[in-house]
Amino acid sequence: MEKEKQKKVVQAQEVRNKPSGFRMFTDAQLDEIHLASLEILRRTGVRVHEKESLNLLREAGCVVTDDNLVRFPAAVVENAINDAPSAVTLCNRTGEPRVFLEGHRSYFGTGSDLPNTIDLETGERRTSVLQDVKNSARLADSLSNLDFVMSMALPSDVPIQTSDRRSFLAMTENTSKPLVITAWDEVGLQDIFDMASEIAGGADELKLKPFIFSYLEPTSPLQHTEVVLKKVLMHADYGLPFVYAPGPVDGATAPVAAAGALAMANAEVISGVTIAQLRRKGTPVVWGSGSGPLDMKTMIATYCSPEFMLHCMAMAEMAHYYYYKPVWGFAGCSDSKLPDIQAGIESALYVMCMALSGANLIHDTGYLESGLTASYEMMVTVDETISLVRRLMDGIEISPEQLALDAIDKVGPGGSFITSPHTMKNYRQVWYPRVLDRHNYSGWMKAGQPTANKNAHEIARDAIANHKPVPLPQSTLNDLNEIIAETDKRYAVNA
Repeated sequence: MEKEKQKKVVQAQEVRNKPSGFRMFTDAQLDEIHLASLEILRRTGVRVHEKESLNLLREAGCVVTDDNLVRFPAAVVENAINDAPSAVTLCNRTGEPRVFLEGHRSYFGTGSDLPNTIDLETGERRTSVLQDVKNSARLADSLSNLDFVMSMALPSDVPIQTSDRRSFLAMTENTSKPLVITAWDEVGLQDIFDMASEIAGGADELKLKPFIFSYLEPTSPLQHTEVVLKKVLMHADYGLPFVYAPGPVDGATAPVAAAGALAMANAEVISGVTIAQLRRKGTPVVWGSGSGPLDMKTMIATYCSPEFMLHCMAMAEMAHYYYYKPVWGFAGCSDSKLPDIQAGIESALYVMCMALSGANLIHDTGYLESGLTASYEMMVTVDETISLVRRLMDGIEISPEQLALDAIDKVGPGGSFITSPHTMKNYRQVWYPRVLDRHNYSGWMKAGQPTANKNAHEIARDAIANHKPVPLPQSTLNDLNEIIAETDKRYAVNA
């Protein structure tokens, strides 16, 4: 069983690095998008609300006016882009390389910081708590098609000042997979770096074998806050990877025209990358952006509109074919309030779109309500969707064994392949579901009328109750709890 599991992992890695062949833009159009982003940075500029970053940009030759409005010569930007690495490797908690952000390798994971969760027992939407962070990490650890973990829940039952540290501990206790983290400010980020260094065996080991990766975001339109830039500079100083991914809303904080929103978001990414590279050449940064239109009927910022999916695919194409950088993506999420038919349609299309685009680090599996509610059943369902899509991306192998000419000849006209040795040897290549149902009607009735939602619910319950992640050493766990206790004292809070 273990050998078969390892074989599947190797096959999945091979599939993930196959070029998709999907292209939305010509090379000339990619060049036009890049030049439009450069023009935005030259003519309009960005607001930079952090002194060290302003000094770096001024010294590099950027023009600073009105205290913090920065306009960029093209050479400064393009030199910085060239300095950013084209590949980023993430390890698991024990230091083994697991996620290779390069080429068209696609890896999927959860999202973070949702204020609401659909309760696994009652089915009701409620406020998220720290136990949801633990449960979602444990569930993700058990799901073979989720490659990294984010917190999913924003815990409401612990002090907000230190909830980012507690979420980090809750995740790392319940999964050994790579973690994508959020921190409220540079102080919280430092505490998490200290905790991660404790786990890795020191800051140098963490730099060489990073199992954490930060999600950072500028403020659209065209602003970089002091808080986020201090975190950018810290990442550069530590040599640790992060994504700088704006989230503008087309028609509100970005042009309603998709091309304009794309060019502006790309300019925001480029300017953040420039600051990081000016601080330290070679700082590992992942490209990316999520941008969809404001629904003018409901005034909801859409998460799963076709325009949002196209934007993510476009960013992947820019990253792969123009900048040659790893790219961030979105998938496995829905604007629906429940894990229903709408959620299935939107999440499956998203996963397929991202796989075709070759996006590298793809988050938000399990998201509902336009990024406001987490669902355990949705996590399980999307895990199966990813498995199905990976099988589709694998295609059909053409080889003597797979053409099966000897088997066809032995069975002959009118024969049966059920008892053929070739069938016994190869039937495990067929994709089999855990969530989706394939019974005939009578078999379905005998099985208790299973549905995808019921199956996902039972899988989630069993994993949360019984899955055993690789444990942290008790001495390390004690040290991490001491760090959190010190942060509580610092903020004078009682957990």
